[in-house]
Amino acid sequence: MVFASFIRKAADVDSIRAVLGEEGKRIAVISKIENKEGIDNIDEIIESSDGIMVARGDMGIEIPAQKVFLAQKMIIGKCNLAGKPVICATQMLESMTVNPRPTRAEASDVANAVLDGADCVMLSGETAKGTYPLEAVTMMNDICREAEVAWYSSQYFYDIRRYGNTGLGLLDPNTSSDRIISESTVIAAVDASFAMKCACIVVLTTSGKTAMMMSRYRPLAPMLVVTRDELVASKLHLWNGCFPLLYTAPRPDGNAAWMEDVDNRVKFAVTAGRNMDCIKDGSKVVVVTGWKMGSGSTNTVRVLTVDKEGEFINKMPGQ
Repeated sequence: MVFASFIRKAADVDSIRAVLGEEGKRIAVISKIENKEGIDNIDEIIESSDGIMVARGDMGIEIPAQKVFLAQKMIIGKCNLAGKPVICATQMLESMTVNPRPTRAEASDVANAVLDGADCVMLSGETAKGTYPLEAVTMMNDICREAEVAWYSSQYFYDIRRYGNTGLGLLDPNTSSDRIISESTVIAAVDASFAMKCACIVVLTTSGKTAMMMSRYRPLAPMLVVTRDELVASKLHLWNGCFPLLYTAPRPDGNAAWMEDVDNRVKFAVTAGRNMDCIKDGSKVVVVTGWKMGSGSTNTVRVLTVDKEGEFINKMPGQ
């Protein structure tokens, strides 16, 4: 990934991609918004970037300090609607650079960033030069977990589904049918996870796009994302709720072998879910897959129940 400082307009992102060239086309470009021009052009920057960082340190110098929180909430909201990951950074637990505990205001700052919709919150000096790096990471983790419990996931899902899809062009007749099918499949999977109170959502993906789409709807259940691509697995850590799992078994040849491979990858995810303590005996799991090998074929949603041996009680006929 490239974290690009002081991005002012979409052309800045394009120039970075030009330097990366063909060999670097899969490298994610995360734009750091740190000045007024970047805030003014945020829509075009979000569209051109793979993700956004709200860099509040320099931003607080470039614009009045009392307006930073407005910029933070606006940028995070726009990224949520666009389905792009957004990182909130700078001085989140600043006092923990020298103290073992944060101030109450800092704890509230981290929690409010989560409640605003940030995919990630970031430490900098606290871990780079601080006296208590482990305590800072532990404290941030504890605050985030507490804040996520207060997130109204189901209401957000219904709101983003009702109001957000116009901005993605899903109602545009020129939008490709594959995109509409994939997005509709993702919506159905998230809806099922709420209705069935599922323990997790297993996503089998080649490019990671299905998981990225799903993250936009903020399911309450964690997403266990199985991929064979190391770069995809690395990128997915930025998206809210995604737990990437790198599957290293060789890719199969032929349709029959592929169907067996799908079952093996789902079992691999279930085993990981048990180790993470999010899947237990009798847990229901939503499984999202494609109908053929390769990227761009996501169209299948299943709800399975896991038994004591890690097998599935309600398999489809022929499995």
